[in-house]
Amino acid sequence: MDMRPANYCDALDMTREFMACKFRIILANANEYYARQVAEAAFEEISRLEKKFNCFDPTSELSYVNAWAHVREVIVSPELFEILQLAKALFEETGGIFDVTVGAAVNLWRSAEKLRSVPDARAIRETVARTSSHFLELDSARNSVRIIREGLLINLGAIGKGYAVRRAAQIIAEYGISCGLVSSGDSTVYALGPQPDGRPWQIGIRHPQQADDRLAVVELQERALSTSGGPRQRDTSVYELYDHIIDPSKCEPARTELVSASALTSDPAIADALSTAFYLGGKAFTSRYCLSHEEVEAILVEEQAGEYKLCHVGG
Repeated sequence: MDMRPANYCDALDMTREFMACKFRIILANANEYYARQVAEAAFEEISRLEKKFNCFDPTSELSYVNAWAHVREVIVSPELFEILQLAKALFEETGGIFDVTVGAAVNLWRSAEKLRSVPDARAIRETVARTSSHFLELDSARNSVRIIREGLLINLGAIGKGYAVRRAAQIIAEYGISCGLVSSGDSTVYALGPQPDGRPWQIGIRHPQQADDRLAVVELQERALSTSGGPRQRDTSVYELYDHIIDPSKCEPARTELVSASALTSDPAIADALSTAFYLGGKAFTSRYCLSHEEVEAILVEEQAGEYKLCHVGG
């Protein structure tokens, strides 16, 4: 994703590192001192959420759920319950293509990548048997979580950044700033209002192999764009032997016809999750989903005969 818009001298542009990526906030049409305080408040919220959602931090709230929810019901914070509830609803809507219970599979393939090996077939089968949001029970009356399959692990990597963008944008709006961008690395971006000149924000879909080039430009205003992709879409400075997106039905790195998939909708958290689902599900699934969800659009990138082809779905 390419955020090269808004080179305005009066726009505040700040970045912080959270959730293994750089979050960026651009705020315009506001007093610089005030905008800086608002941006810091938004970053504080992202930091707070990271401490709750990081499954690789043994002291996080999510790690506590992963460790104990198969033994007994665990009461969780409103934020963690809300994101789990949204994730389970999207699991149902996508027919299981989007699934946050891939934590064990992520760990399996992370270990294999460190050893530059392939997990054995038995380990993969055992992981598949304990991966499904059907085994995740949520009680909205008690804000509680129960895991009914021991060994199931939740990983919010495919929705957590989008949720953090959502909360940051909400905080900025609550403080009365209505012109800006909030983004999480190359994953998800949300546009608050139009640019200072009244035009929608211009966000580029990055070329899969040429980071400085755009394949397309998307106009955003009170809308989110999220992009997911495989080896050709990843940050070239980060070594990955396998695709970092896991197919929950097989508990293996994704194998898909797409180079990347972008989702556009009003909610950054949903856009984040759907871009993963669209990448995994492919063109046919994405077309069906957008047809039944009029507020959702998708931009798919395919490779044909060495060239990249864009397919716009919905809208």
